[in-house]
Amino acid sequence: MPVINIHKYDWFRILTDLSRAGYSLQDIADELDVVASTLIGWKKGASPRHHTGEALIELWCRVTQKRRHEVPKEKYIQKFIFHSANRACRHSEK
Repeated sequence: MPVINIHKYDWFRILTDLSRAGYSLQDIADELDVVASTLIGWKKGASPRHHTGEALIELWCRVTQKRRHEVPKEKYIQKFIFHSANRACRHSEK
């Protein structure tokens, strides 16, 4: 039975790490070219668009001097994929 591991970046921890390193939310917002209130939404559980999230991860790596595989992530969610190998495609002709 195949299992897919899905991870979600922990944007709250990423932003908190940057704040602890001396970056204000406004500093981060300026770096990413977004408004500071957007970052507050990310801290509350929203997710950035792909390109903005990538830029935030790059900033986090540069500031913390850690590698991408060390970016904080939420716990893994395992999803089980069920399928039948004997499943036939049925065609109905009238």
